Amino acid sequence: MGRPGYVSIGADGRTMQIFDEFVKIKGNTKTAALSDMMEIYMICQDEELYMELKKKYLGVKVAKQELLERRDSRAVNDYIFMKLSFSYDICGNTIDGHGTIQAYQRNEKENGYGYTWFSTNSLHMGMDKNKVKNYNQLAKKGEKVTILFAIAEANNDICYAATVLEIQSEKEPSLCPGDVACIPKEFDENEKAKIWIRIKDIREENNLTAEMLNIRSSDANLKQVISSSQYHFGYVYLAE
Repeated sequence: MGRPGYVSIGADGRTMQIFDEFVKIKGNTKTAALSDMMEIYMICQDEELYMELKKKYLGVKVAKQELLERRDSRAVNDYIFMKLSFSYDICGNTIDGHGTIQAYQRNEKENGYGYTWFSTNSLHMGMDKNKVKNYNQLAKKGEKVTILFAIAEANNDICYAATVLEIQSEKEPSLCPGDVACIPKEFDENEKAKIWIRIKDIREENNLTAEMLNIRSSDANLKQVISSSQYHFGYVYLAE
């Protein structure tokens, strides 16, 4: 009988040697790499079914993490964190995390507003109202509110940052609260999301890494958590 949580995959010896060396050079683990492969396979085969099953099996864990995030009010000006992986454009083409950010960068420069609306459904209950209020107050006062983007294809590390101008969040998905011109043309302008974040100055982030950051609700190291779990959105701070 196989061990619970383990999958045996048959492959020729040469391929396995190459795979072993590849993940070692990339600083990854075989477990994480194989998990990504299984996730990509399920998304390609039936994304809707995969998301239903994911909610079914991760619902309790995700809900618990969200409750911790929502109740934690120790710091209102933490970095907002978002992990990006593969997504799909309006034509059904796959876009990786870098491509997603590049789409928002083009939109920011070309739409005539100087900002763009980023959306996500990563939190099933949306952002906590008090967090939204506090972040918006900071932004209105001219204090810098920053969102950091980690890219799955870049070994789950921080690659980009942007300045947050406004946040709108509801428990039920809603249309973009601004002009649809501020949605990249790659994505559906009729998309509904629970969280909408108006951002500008989307840029490469070269000073912060996931290893330097901790998750606010648990104080766990961000790099370790996102490399071994489905943590996609939350609040992080610079560890001392």
